[in-house]
This record gives sequence, C-alpha cells and structure tokens, in this order.
Amino acid sequence: MLIEDRSKLTLTPEMEKVINDGQRLLTYIARNGHVSIDESVAQVIVKAKHKMQAGLWSAEDETQFLMCYDQLAKSVHPVTVDSIHAIIPTIDPKSTKPQRKRTRAEQAVIWYRRGTMCALIGLLMVQVCYLFGHALNANLLHLDEQKQQLKMELSQAKQVANRPDVVERLADKIAMTEQQFDANYKLLANWNRLWTLGVPLSHSILPDDEDAFATRARALQRQTASSEAIEALKLEQSRFAARQLLFEHMLFAESVLKVLQGYILPLLYGLLGAFIFILRDLLREIKALTYSFDSEIRFRLRLTLGALGGMIIGWFLKPDEVNGLASLSPMALAFLMGYNVDILFAIMDKLIDNVKRSLNRNDSSPTTKS
Repeated sequence: MLIEDRSKLTLTPEMEKVINDGQRLLTYIARNGHVSIDESVAQVIVKAKHKMQAGLWSAEDETQFLMCYDQLAKSVHPVTVDSIHAIIPTIDPKSTKPQRKRTRAEQAVIWYRRGTMCALIGLLMVQVCYLFGHALNANLLHLDEQKQQLKMELSQAKQVANRPDVVERLADKIAMTEQQFDANYKLLANWNRLWTLGVPLSHSILPDDEDAFATRARALQRQTASSEAIEALKLEQSRFAARQLLFEHMLFAESVLKVLQGYILPLLYGLLGAFIFILRDLLREIKALTYSFDSEIRFRLRLTLGALGGMIIGWFLKPDEVNGLASLSPMALAFLMGYNVDILFAIMDKLIDNVKRSLNRNDSSPTTKS
C-alpha cells in the first residue's frame, strides 16, 4: 500500500517496477518505430521516472501514470513488458564487463535445440536397433525354412541314381545356409543381451523334458545299450536344449520388437515432432517479441502432449481409419500428431461424437415387441 503524507507519497517496490517497465515500453516503441504514441502519454511516462528519483510523487501523478501506462501497454499488444525482458537483453551502462547474461529467450533456444538433438539421436539409435533386430529375426525364420526345404530336396536327390553332382551341390547349400543361420542366431543373441542388460537367457530345458531324457537314458542303461546309442541320446538332448534356446531368443526378440514398435518408437516420434513444433513457434514468438514465461509453460506442456499423442495414435487409431492420412505409416502419424496435437484432439472429438450419435440413435429407435 502507498503511505500518504499530505501531497507526497512513498513509492512501493511494485510501483517502482511499473515505472521502470513504462520506461522500457517507451524505449521499445521509440526503437521499433511501428507504433506512434501521443506526446502527452510519453511526457507522463518520462516525467514519472524523474519525479520518482526526486521524491515528488503524488497520488495525482500515480493515477495519471497508471492511465497512461495502460494506454501504452494496449498500443504495443501482444508485445508485453515480460516478453521484452525475456527477449531484449538489458545493458547496464555503468558496467565495465563486456559480457552479459543470456536472456530467457536465448536460454530457451539453447535448451530446446539441445533437447531436439537428444530426441533425434535417441530416436535414431532406437530405430537402428529396431531395424537390426527385426532383420535378424526375419532372417532366422527365412533361413530355417530354406534349410528345411534344402534338406527335403537333398533327401529326394539321394533317391535318384546317378545324381552325385546334385547331392553335392545341395549339401554345400545346406552347409552355407547353416553357417548363415548360426551367424544370425549369434547376432540375435547379442542383440537380446542389450535388452536384458547383459544377462544371458537360460540354457536349461524344462523339468518335464529333462525327466523324459533321463528316463530314456536309464532305459538304455538297463538294456545294456552300446555307448553309441547313449552318445546319440546325449546329442539329441543337447540339440533339443539348443533348439529351445533358439526359440526363447526369437520369442524374446519378437516381444521387444513389439514394445519398440508399439510404444517406444511412437513416443519418440511424437516427442521429436513436439520439439520441432516448439522450435518453429519459439522462432516466431521471438521474432514477434511475444515470447514470455507463459510461452515457456505452454511449450513444456506441449512436449508432454506430443509424446503422449505419438503413443496414443498407435493405441486407438489405425491408418485406414483416418481418411486423409491412410497413406502414412504409423511412425509418420506419430510424428504428425506430436507436431500438431490439435489434429489428434480433433480426431478423438470426431470419434466421440460418432459414438454419441450412434448411442442416441439406438436410444431413440422404437423397440419392437416380440
């Protein structure tokens, strides 16, 4: 509150700040040159600083200043004092240091630029990992089918007389396919360790299968079978365990790929789209001198909505359900929704309206008696 002493008043810190803000607005208008001010308004704003320094401030001066300040603020809208402070650096003429503090807008540009690069690098890393794992898993399935087909052809070729060249060629193909299969399997196992934090998958077989092999081994020992039969059983058990471990790696890889495709990648694409939108909007607001603390709050919320929007698009919508976006891939849709969340909200509102109209139609339809 202002303390009145006859015709003079003691200025509060809030009023001193408003007077300094008025000087800043007036200086901005003088430098910008796009807005013309009434001379009487400029005089009141300029004299206010001198009266404040001289201690000649009165209630009439305060009333007149506030009215002129309101007129001044309306003339530069949407530019505000906060946006001017956030974008235009304050230079102290008494300071001998050449360096100055970064403005809030400069800090925001640096932060969002670094955030965009981090989101892009993270997205590229996850995308490369996804493509690498997807290729390995698909190669294993293809090579396994190819190997089974070659073995079938080899079996048929052995039944045909005088075809040693065909048998040898098929045997070489099978050997080459098995080497490719083993190489892909080894790479897939290393790829899986990336997601298990270096912990390898279990090499043991299920207890029921282990008991079955143990029962067969005891039966061979009671029959005093040859050592070759026992070794063959051990080899079969080893191959069974290896085959089970192969299926475990493939199933684990498929699960990780589904998580990456359905959750992580859409989220990162949406986050990257939100960052790009913010950089574009930040550049526009700085150019128009409208960036302020309120803009920063809006941008932070935009990041959250963009990331969630990218993930939501994979949950509720399919590309063929969106008329104009049917030709886009799910990741492109996630990026688009992160860039412009308003589109997602419009689509969701449209779906909700369709559901409401359908429910109202069903409620209003006459009931038939049996």
